[in-house]
Amino acid sequence: MRMFTPAQQRDESTLWHVVSFPPEGSIQLLELLKQGLPTDVIENIHQWTGINKADIVQIAGISGRQVSRRKNGPKTLSPEQSESIARLVRVMNAAIALFEDDKEQAIHWLTHPVRALGQTAPASLISTESGAIAVLNLIGRLEHGVFS
Repeated sequence: MRMFTPAQQRDESTLWHVVSFPPEGSIQLLELLKQGLPTDVIENIHQWTGINKADIVQIAGISGRQVSRRKNGPKTLSPEQSESIARLVRVMNAAIALFEDDKEQAIHWLTHPVRALGQTAPASLISTESGAIAVLNLIGRLEHGVFS
């Protein structure tokens, strides 16, 4: 069984570019995530999407307290937290592409129950790798007109 993987997006208007991530799958990205993303990446996501910062960390599955401590301490997220943010950005980019660059529609879709996901909001699944894969697979099916 093949798994859907969204195409790399080089468009400067994508969230991936806004948060200054190197190309997906690159060694540079792996190193950046291993070192930890700067805590201001959450602010950048907030500015671009309009999603509340508390909701961003919740969707990513990160404790708000941990982020607050990191802002006052090392100013970088842990590697695990960085992976969670990268996963959120990856799914958000795919959803926005699905809705032809309409951020508002994509965010609405992500935050409301979807029948194909068992009446679960896609955003509630992004905190785990398996959940994010399920959402990305659904996006891929919808892009290709496979509704079952």
